[in-house]
Amino acid sequence: MLFRTYPRLCFLVLCSLAVITFWSLQTLIIADNVDVSEPLVRVPNQQHSQKNSCAACHQDVCDQFHSAPHSRTLFAVHQDQQILDRFAGRSYQLTPNGPTVSFSEQDKQLWMNSEAYPDAIRVDWVFGSGEHAMTPISLLSNPNGSTELIEASVSWFPPGVLGLTPGADMTGSPGVGSLGNHVGHATTLECFGCHVTKLPLQNGKIVQDAIVRGVSCDRCHPGGDKHIQAIEQGTNQTMEKWSELTPLESINRCGECHRRADQLTQTELSPERSVLVRFASVGIAMSRCFLQQEDLKADGQTFRLDCLTCHDPHKPAEKSPEHYTSKCNHCHGPEKSQATECSSELTSGDCLTCHMPAVNITENLRFTDHWIRLRSPADSQSEDKKSQSK
Repeated sequence: MLFRTYPRLCFLVLCSLAVITFWSLQTLIIADNVDVSEPLVRVPNQQHSQKNSCAACHQDVCDQFHSAPHSRTLFAVHQDQQILDRFAGRSYQLTPNGPTVSFSEQDKQLWMNSEAYPDAIRVDWVFGSGEHAMTPISLLSNPNGSTELIEASVSWFPPGVLGLTPGADMTGSPGVGSLGNHVGHATTLECFGCHVTKLPLQNGKIVQDAIVRGVSCDRCHPGGDKHIQAIEQGTNQTMEKWSELTPLESINRCGECHRRADQLTQTELSPERSVLVRFASVGIAMSRCFLQQEDLKADGQTFRLDCLTCHDPHKPAEKSPEHYTSKCNHCHGPEKSQATECSSELTSGDCLTCHMPAVNITENLRFTDHWIRLRSPADSQSEDKKSQSK
């Protein structure tokens, strides 16, 4: 009866329900099949406790942290001459027959141009510490006023070269795509979420002046403001200790930004996918050394393997192979309580060459493979050639 009386209204209602159902299903599908390029990040918008407050009791750790890559994950272009020096006056051709992207400086601002796009766009921020790469970012507002970004198609790589940003449009087609990938609002927040300690929002718009740059104390130690408040009041409010997390909880905390294995499907978790080399916490989670660590016990205590076994996030990563080999030999050795001792002559000095080699995933981007397994040097060389041929 209602349909006969109000046919157009009923039709519109049914269409609306269909659209809502479709997008709901799409949301479920996206949640179950997370692309490896998009982490599920806890966007940090909580109260921020200043590092100065932490330094009152942890001065040595805070002093170390100034040299750590985590302290410099985001740069404001207009505040950092280093960024202008690395990009301004330089250019890079995206493909042999494609457009060239160039950078120029005007009044302490960095601008990006493409031969395939008529307008220059301003670079507002740069992602990356420079240990592996630095990528220019331009912000814009969508029709709702929410912040979105363009990730530049050209990045800076050590020791000082420009090259293609991973995932950049290599078709050479005209348009804004030649400048970089346009990223929607939700993913923009996730991108910033991995490079800041606090990301304040107002009606969907990032409050840029209030961003707390770098992955500092509160980002990894939630609840710091309550801890400081308790100390000031003379009460005992201890913070969560990483040592009390399980190894899986520990690597998943790092994996908020370095990716988590449980975000990926079994098909995606293939050792043949060289892109996984970028995601250290995924590799660790898939390694026998990690999965079987509870099988090893000495004096009633199990051996522990997580990211912090080898890395102190408060300072730069160790460079010497001996440092990492000593960690391997803590578990692998001749004692009954230890895992099988490696028979290779390299065991005394360098386990990484065979088990955790550095691999190029692009011509300029190189990471250590944290999926611990037996790999010959030829394997990593083969992957290097594949990345350089792309």
